[in-house]
Parts: sequence; C-alpha cells; structure tokens
Amino acid sequence: MKKLALLLLATSLTGVACKKNERGDNGDIKPAGGTFTIEGRSYLSNYTYWNGTEGLVLTNIPQAPSYVENTVQIFVDSLFFSHSYTYMDRNDTSYDRKKHFYNAVVRYSPNDLNGNELEITGVTAGTMEVSREEETFTIDYDIVVAGRKMRGTYVGKVAGKKW
Repeated sequence: MKKLALLLLATSLTGVACKKNERGDNGDIKPAGGTFTIEGRSYLSNYTYWNGTEGLVLTNIPQAPSYVENTVQIFVDSLFFSHSYTYMDRNDTSYDRKKHFYNAVVRYSPNDLNGNELEITGVTAGTMEVSREEETFTIDYDIVVAGRKMRGTYVGKVAGKKW
C-alpha cells in the first residue's frame, strides 16, 4: 500500500512540475509561436514554414471574423547553414548564402480589416538568429524594411523542407 501511495505521489508531482515548465515566470501559459512588432503594434505569428521559393514565412493562421493574415517573409536560402544571418543584397559580390538573407517582405493590417493589408518591401538592414533543439526552432529577427524597424521572435516547429 505504501508503494502505491509513493507511486501516486511521484506521478502527481511530476505532472505538476511539467505543467509549471509550460508557464511563464508570472504563471501565465506561454503562447505558441511568436509575434512581430512594427510601428509600435504587435502581430501574432503562430505558424512558420520554409521553402526554396518563398524562403522563411512567419505568419498567423487567419481566424473569423476578419480572416486577416499578417506575414513576415525573409528570403534566406536555408535554416541549417548558420546560426546568425545578416542582410546583404544578393547582387553584392560578398554575398554568402550561408551567412546572409537577401530580402524581406512584410504584409500586415494595422486596422485588422481583411483586404486592407499593407505590403512593404525594401529591406536595408537586419539580422536573424536561428537556433534549434531537435524540431523546435527559435528564430529572432530585427529588420529595417522601407525605413520601418521590425522586430520579431518565433519558437516552434517550422513546416516544410529547411535546406
């Protein structure tokens, strides 16, 4: 009987510890995915994928009633070449696809109305840090697009081929 009680106690303590790890310092459950901030406003990015044509796309999953999609697209050749990427024009002779990304496009709706999204291009500076633990990626980026500073982070799986 004592062994059963000890087993039940150990199981319940393990369950509590696992739940505590999913919570932030203030006790709130951590959101899945990430966010990006531009012009003082934050936008959800809870889904991320990579492919050879579109590069890295960090976006939200559109939901009712507005179905607005806010997206950051970073043109990088792979997520496995490096941990640190910086912006450089692809036509620059120093461009190295293992160290640089060559463009970024941001689509967002400042007023949350579908069909009223802004699209900005013209990246002039930026960095992106990528780390990975098994299938969980941590991506932090700080980019200047069309003169607007944008910062974002994402933690989670990246769908699609990554190289």
